[in-house]
Amino acid sequence: MMKKLMIMATVALFIGGVFGCKKGNPTGEFQANVDYFEVRDKPKYLWNELDYLCDSIHKEYGVKVIYEYNQRTIAGTTFFVPADYTKALAYTRIMIKGFWLKPLKENFPQYFTKETPIEFIEVGGFIHFNDITSAGAAAGAGLNAQFYRLGMGGVNNFNKNDKAWLFDHIVTLYHEHAHEQDHKYGRGELYDRVSLGDYYGLSYTSRSVAQSNLDGFFKPYGGYAPEEDFATSVESMARFTKAEVDLMTSKNPKLATKYRMVYKYYLDKGMDLHKLHDVLDSVVYKTVY
Repeated sequence: MMKKLMIMATVALFIGGVFGCKKGNPTGEFQANVDYFEVRDKPKYLWNELDYLCDSIHKEYGVKVIYEYNQRTIAGTTFFVPADYTKALAYTRIMIKGFWLKPLKENFPQYFTKETPIEFIEVGGFIHFNDITSAGAAAGAGLNAQFYRLGMGGVNNFNKNDKAWLFDHIVTLYHEHAHEQDHKYGRGELYDRVSLGDYYGLSYTSRSVAQSNLDGFFKPYGGYAPEEDFATSVESMARFTKAEVDLMTSKNPKLATKYRMVYKYYLDKGMDLHKLHDVLDSVVYKTVY
């Protein structure tokens, strides 16, 4: 679901798009001094239900939700397509407010205050590379190399009745946010030394989950590079119960070491990742929305 780090970093260097109804730069030529996702004032008499919801979220949680922008954001190479309005409205109410921000603020107030990004960009499809119809797409690549701005693709796939999709999406959001934590603070040299020489690189696609556990990673994609090792560790603690995590980490002492390092990394900032799993499981599977 997520694009390889090398592409992610490249996209991040050129990120842009036009917010609002204006076409802005219709030729698609890249302008280095323009942030095309910059939030601009929309006259209140033009506001719709989603605008009012976004305004209330900004006032309560300090996060600007950006859902309007020109679909072509990087000259001829990368496309960020805005979400369908109806999908974006439901997604913002349930996923952004109900599953992410409200539980985060209530359960991890210290972490919420210091680590919550101030912007969230909703992308309708996934992020397409080279051509808007290309098969190669990513969930959040290019949006999340800036620690003040988080974004997710796949909003047009939102279906409040598909609980498995909802759970996968919210834990993937925490994977993407882990990249931002990494950019903000770093993983630490000691972390990168643990599995030095063990990473798969591009051959991660040929590994199974069971094999990756034996090799010292939570999932094959974690074996791609240290950056994804870190992010998939966060994702796995959000996705699985502590008992399941303990079983996986028992397969390799290096995986157990990295697990303890990442768990403490987050705990020191105010988040217990095992509690996060319980919170996410509850809001997705045990809450009426």
